[in-house]
Amino acid sequence: MRPRTAPLFGLLGLLVCTASALEANEQGRVPHRWWQSDEVRTELGLTDEQSTSLDRIYEQTLPKQRESMHRLNAEELTLSQLIADMDVQEIDVTRQIDRVEAARSELSKTRILMVFRMYRVLSAAQRETLDEWRARENDDRRPSSNSRDRRR
Repeated sequence: MRPRTAPLFGLLGLLVCTASALEANEQGRVPHRWWQSDEVRTELGLTDEQSTSLDRIYEQTLPKQRESMHRLNAEELTLSQLIADMDVQEIDVTRQIDRVEAARSELSKTRILMVFRMYRVLSAAQRETLDEWRARENDDRRPSSNSRDRRR
């Protein structure tokens, strides 16, 4: 069962990493391009060619992601305004919800396709190592249950 689910979880893990990078970029921060990190490059044994390919995929997708993110934000703002208007008809809110969800779906599709393309650049061993690195990073960011126990 692991061979079938492992690629899916890896793909989802990469999606989270790249989604965070886009959000950082949208907020004016420098996005974390995991494939350019010395730690990740060394751990995965990424070649310069692979890093360049990953960067190219990211750069080619970024304009569409930005456009989708802006559209989603605009549609959500419109929905918020409609909801605040007590004179609006329910059908109008329903239609706007559909627009919001279509924009969210478009953004998700763009992200997933980008991550899928990135995933294909890596070997099976590199994908597994990346999954392990990502799991460690996520564990490091979570508050430990021990710190909660110490407060009691």
